[in-house]
Amino acid sequence: MPAYDKKSLLEIGEKNERAELDCLRKFIRIPTCYYKKHDLKPIITQMSKEFETRGYKVQTFSTGGAPVVVADLDRGMNKTLLFYNHYDVQPEEPLDAWESPPYELSMRDERLYGRGVLDNKGPLVANLFGIQNAFEAGYEPKCNIRFVVEGEEEAGSIHLEEFCRAHPNLLESDGCVWEWANAVPNQRSKVYAGVKGDAYFELDTKGFCKDAHSGDAPIVVNPAWRLVWALSTLKNEKEEILIDGFYDDVVPPKKEELELLANYPQEQIEQYRELYKTEKFLLGREGVEFWKELVFSPTCSICGLSAGWEGPGSKTVIGKEAMAKVDFRLVPNQRAEKILQLLRRHLDKHGYSDVELKLFEGYEPSRTAIDHPFIQLLANVAKDFSGQEPILIPSHQGSGPAYLFGPHTPWAMCDIFDPETNLHAPNESMRLLDFRHMTAFIAAIAVQLGRT
Repeated sequence: MPAYDKKSLLEIGEKNERAELDCLRKFIRIPTCYYKKHDLKPIITQMSKEFETRGYKVQTFSTGGAPVVVADLDRGMNKTLLFYNHYDVQPEEPLDAWESPPYELSMRDERLYGRGVLDNKGPLVANLFGIQNAFEAGYEPKCNIRFVVEGEEEAGSIHLEEFCRAHPNLLESDGCVWEWANAVPNQRSKVYAGVKGDAYFELDTKGFCKDAHSGDAPIVVNPAWRLVWALSTLKNEKEEILIDGFYDDVVPPKKEELELLANYPQEQIEQYRELYKTEKFLLGREGVEFWKELVFSPTCSICGLSAGWEGPGSKTVIGKEAMAKVDFRLVPNQRAEKILQLLRRHLDKHGYSDVELKLFEGYEPSRTAIDHPFIQLLANVAKDFSGQEPILIPSHQGSGPAYLFGPHTPWAMCDIFDPETNLHAPNESMRLLDFRHMTAFIAAIAVQLGRT
């Protein structure tokens, strides 16, 4: 039996909803895109105020980039519940695609809109109020609470490692909620116990000292063609990555992990079909093969291309340089630095030593054992809130800096399907229903962790 009553948690959430939305409104109002060099002092001041008002001890740690904020509610307990969140957001462009100002919290048709409302200021506020509501409902969670909130997640958590290496004691916990956790009635939740790694590269090729007339094609180097030919050596039409040694460190999925895939419902695949408005997935993947590739396979993707004239109309020109952005999603035990070495060696071997290579960011893969007690705790709470058995997924197809926490703490995220969130896009949104249940869900996790 759960140690909480979800009805009472939802009721106390309803009582505090105006204050919670007001807190979120203040957070959304502050632009915090790291790459746009927004002033981050206002959000740190506002976060610190919200934490301190609720009795947290707040510390701000400087890094080579955005500060890391740590808020502690030390109750002298033997267990600690940790939250990882980030206060930075994606760029808001294109502005003309927004139906309401990106840095104002808006509500339309029972949805909340604004940059960061889902990723990740909304969940941060839900986590904060979830703990508050647990106390106000009279449950007194039997665990310490700690928040670690960084400001560079959308930029690759460039300087988070500085903080983690210097303060490993602040990462220790009995369970970490990674960004968000949620479950709503009559909808199956997905509990993710891992993320893939990511190695993100920029490849540059150069021609002559300036753009050339395309009529001179027989005598000038065309960097766009050099780049296209180089890219074509990385992968074949069967999606097999052709870099020597690329798969050497890949740990194949365990038998019990593969058995999980066989039990995933078809409706989950249909949700992806709905999301991308497609009848057929890449290489016709369906069923177990669909999930096996999505969860366990490394990838190689061209994320951006630029060369020559890209404006309107025609311009018969051979650009003096060309650029491609390529990312590799990695699985245990692949490492970004080794992929850099293998990629450089591959390009040189195939005659493309002139292609310049830069590693922008590198996340390592990270997983918590799917049968870990904290994973099971989240699954049980999700079942209680939704009325349906959650889906346990060993790894999310996305990436993040969870590997920096992995040696010190078990972590997981709990997600639901919503095709209208527009994550990273204009009109980012979250259902008000989800926001309410997310807050209550967090309260329930805190209560359960302290009593199990």
